[in-house]
Amino acid sequence: MMFAGGTFPRDRATSPRVPPPGAAPSMHLLLVNHYAGSPRHGMEFRPHQFAKNWVKSGHEVTILAGSYSHLRNLNPTVSERVTKETIDGIRYRWLRTPRYSGNGLRRIRSIHAFVKAVDRERRGHLREMRIDAVIASSTYPFDIDPCRRIAREHEATLVWEVHDLWPLSPIEISGYSARHPLIRVTQRAEDRCCRDADLAVTILPKAIEHLRTRGLDPSACICIPNGAEAPGAATDHAPAEAVRRMRSEGRFTIVHAGGHGDYHGLDTLIRAMDALPAGRFGLVTIGEGAAKDRLRSLADGLANVHARFIDRVDRASALSAMTEADVVYAGLRGHSIYRFGIGLNKIYDAMLCGRPIIGSYTAGNDPVTEAECGIRVPADDPRSLAAGIERLASFSADRRNEMGKNGRRHVLEHHDFESLAGRLVDAIAKQRTSSEGPR
Repeated sequence: MMFAGGTFPRDRATSPRVPPPGAAPSMHLLLVNHYAGSPRHGMEFRPHQFAKNWVKSGHEVTILAGSYSHLRNLNPTVSERVTKETIDGIRYRWLRTPRYSGNGLRRIRSIHAFVKAVDRERRGHLREMRIDAVIASSTYPFDIDPCRRIAREHEATLVWEVHDLWPLSPIEISGYSARHPLIRVTQRAEDRCCRDADLAVTILPKAIEHLRTRGLDPSACICIPNGAEAPGAATDHAPAEAVRRMRSEGRFTIVHAGGHGDYHGLDTLIRAMDALPAGRFGLVTIGEGAAKDRLRSLADGLANVHARFIDRVDRASALSAMTEADVVYAGLRGHSIYRFGIGLNKIYDAMLCGRPIIGSYTAGNDPVTEAECGIRVPADDPRSLAAGIERLASFSADRRNEMGKNGRRHVLEHHDFESLAGRLVDAIAKQRTSSEGPR
C-alpha cells in the first residue's frame, strides 16, 4: 500500500539559498540538544529537520549534541572531546559523553558531562563566533545555564524548547516525590528556564497551563508541534515483508513502530489482541525498549495473539512497513501528565504513510480525531481498544483508505517541517526586533 507512483515524494535539495525579499535577515542559530540525531544516526529527528530547513532558508546552523544517546540507531564515533561533522549543511559538534543504560546514575553522569561540555564550548570554540539565537532544546532543563551564558555573551536571543515537562513527568509517570533531591534540583532548573528565556517553544499544546505557574510569561510562549517529512529509501525490507506475509495469511494486520517502554501502552494492545476473534488479526511491532522481553512473553502466553517482534530499524524502513499495514497503532499509558497534550512522532508518521490509525490515549489534545484519520479509544482499556480494532476491520478498504488520505492531507497542511521551522525562525526574528537594547 504505497502512494501514487509507489513511493514517498523526494525531498528538495538542501543547499543554502539567499533569503527571499521580505524574509528575516540571515542568522546564526546555535541549537543545543544532547540527543539530537540525523537521518543516518536516528532520532531525535526534530533538531535535524528544523536545522535543515533553516539552512535552506539561508541561515547558518550549529548543533551541539552528545556523542551518546539511547535513542539513536547509530551513535557517532568520537576519539576526542569534540568531533566535527557536516550533515545537510548543518555543522554538528559531537561532544563526548559517557554511555549509559536506563535512567540511573550513569544517565545523570552523562547529562552532567554534556552540560559541562557545552559550557566548555562557550569558553572556547563559540567565543569568536557570531551567534544570533541560542536554542536550549534537550529533553531536560539543565542546559539552560550554559545556553544563558552564551546568549548573554553574544547578545543573542535565548530560546527554550520544551519537549517534556520536567520535573513533572518523572513525578507523575515514575512516582518520584516532589521532595526528592534530584526533583528539587530539576525544579529549580525549570524555574530558571521560565525566568530567563526570551522565547519558549513547546511541542505540547497545553503546556503553558503549567509553565505559567512556574513564572513563564504566556506572551513569550508559542506552540510548534512535531511534524513529519518524507523519508529516504528503506534499507531493510524485512519489516515490510513481514507485514505483507501476515496480511497474505488473511490476518487484519496492525503495525506499531517505536519504543517498547512501559509507557507506550503495548501491554494494553496485546491484551486487546487476545480479546479479538482467533485467527483473524495479527500484530507486527518494530523497535526496542526496556519492556520488550516482558511484552514478548506476554504475547507468547496468550492463545489468541499472533505477534511478530522485529528489532529496531531506520525510520525509512519502519515507515515502509507502516505503509503495508491495515492499521497503525499509536498509544500511551493513561498518565495524568498527558493532560497538557501529546506530540507522538508515530502519529504524524502514520498520517504521512496514509494509513488509518487506532489510537489508545487520554490526553489534552486528540490528533487522530482532529484529522479524522482513525479511531481513538481511552488509554489502558483493552476492551475498548479491541472494539476499536474490530470496528476498523469492519470498514471497507475504501473507507479505511479515505481515513488514511485524511491523515496525510492533515499532516502535509499542518505539520510540514518547512513551515514549522519557518514559524520558529520568524518568532526568533520578531523577538530580536522587539527587544530593547542589549542584555
